Amino acid sequence: MENPLDWYAEAKSVIDSEISLLNHISISSLVVSDGVYLNIETLENQKFCVLLNKQGFRVVAKAFDQDTNTSQFSYETHFALLSNISKSYSRRFNELVAVKLNEVAGSCKDTDN
Repeated sequence: MENPLDWYAEAKSVIDSEISLLNHISISSLVVSDGVYLNIETLENQKFCVLLNKQGFRVVAKAFDQDTNTSQFSYETHFALLSNISKSYSRRFNELVAVKLNEVAGSCKDTDN
């Protein structure tokens, strides 16, 4: 028998990886049996409630702690969702990747000498 997915652990993993790229991200007070809701505020100050379940990530409201079913479209990853709802997320993510790549390139040069 397959173990049920721990949606709160999944949500915590998303929160930990994205907290620096958003104004706010937290687990919502809304309860669902087969998933978890996230409250997200983008760098553009837009608020969303997102359902994370076996279908993926789906925007369910443009406010915290609500499910008004605004979209039936689900994203496979949180990267895809956040890139779609926030241009600033994409820009900041790319900047952080560039910084990390420069750090790696710098450490490679140091070991070559």
